[in-house]
Amino acid sequence: MDSTSYEQHIFSEQDLPIFFHNDKLKFGNNFFVHWHENIEILYFRQGSADVYCDTVPYSLAEGEIIVINSGALHSIYSKAPECCYDCLIVDKNLLQDAGFPLDEVHLTNIVKDSICGKYFDEISQELEAKEAYYKIAVKSSILRLFTRLYRISEKSSVPAAQSPGKKLEMVRRAVSYIRQHYREEITIDDICRHVGFSKYYFCHEFKKITGKTVIDTINFLRCSHARSLLETGLYNVAESAENSGFSNISYFTRTYKKYMGILPSETIKYTCSTTNHQK
Repeated sequence: MDSTSYEQHIFSEQDLPIFFHNDKLKFGNNFFVHWHENIEILYFRQGSADVYCDTVPYSLAEGEIIVINSGALHSIYSKAPECCYDCLIVDKNLLQDAGFPLDEVHLTNIVKDSICGKYFDEISQELEAKEAYYKIAVKSSILRLFTRLYRISEKSSVPAAQSPGKKLEMVRRAVSYIRQHYREEITIDDICRHVGFSKYYFCHEFKKITGKTVIDTINFLRCSHARSLLETGLYNVAESAENSGFSNISYFTRTYKKYMGILPSETIKYTCSTTNHQK
């Protein structure tokens, strides 16, 4: 199913709030259109692909980097037998605290720069080796990478991103509100009052743009949060449900199974078995 959806980022390590992983796509495979608030950078190591940012197609090949700016709708479509790339997503708060002008400068989308590639190598090596002070080393490489990207962008005189359309802005404001209040007794009427649109119009456009209903979105966020609590081993099913916005355990169990694919109790069993195996 082709859909446009918001991707929530929950960073497990607050002292290193990033995602970094190597992805592989076979020919013809793709990620559905989605968007998120944090900047994402893809460094292509092998093969080629088309990356769509706000419906604009960019062709990427080995050694090239694409910067997906905050809020950009994007998807990836592999054009090679196998496409391999590093994906880096950084919490915007880390960048803001470092002094980067996230709202003033729109980073250049396509970059081919050996120095940026070297920073990706450093990040990958440090995360794999995990030697003493590796988190400091990783953050240092990330800050140097973004310094390089901002300097390249400012030399290129890249204009700031255009304001999103009314409907897309409405949906983004709604998702932001839902993220802040999903653990409370939130209603669709509450969200409509916040975004300033009628219930029928809002629900229709929200489903059209995201591919999900408002209730689907709320429940998915609640279940994702509950899963993160269950995986810590510190919360039982009832506690995880209550702390994630569910007041009824049986409804929570059914809903969790629908969105997570397994029962809450199975998440606990899997977490325990994995921990015991590692011991």
